[in-house]
Amino acid sequence: MSMSLASRSSTASMTARTSRVASVKPTRCASSISIRTPLHKASSPSRQVATKAVPVEVAQIAGEAAFIAGTAITMFSMTLVGLAIGFVLLRFEALTQQADK
Repeated sequence: MSMSLASRSSTASMTARTSRVASVKPTRCASSISIRTPLHKASSPSRQVATKAVPVEVAQIAGEAAFIAGTAITMFSMTLVGLAIGFVLLRFEALTQQADK
């Protein structure tokens, strides 16, 4: 009895797959894994934040309030000017399209 080449290769690959799968054994099963939760959480000193602000440093930061306020006002006014220019351009476009009709 002779087998075709295709059937021989398929049976050979099946035996190779089954032997490879059979040889792999699980290292741990799900029932052997346990989840442990700590009873108390120990705080490490490296994770604590030390906030000891010196009054001089606070005064220096407070001295920058004028700069921050000036920048905010400048940005707000630039936004309003940009909006005004945009609406003027829209009005100009509407007038030019009416003139074309």
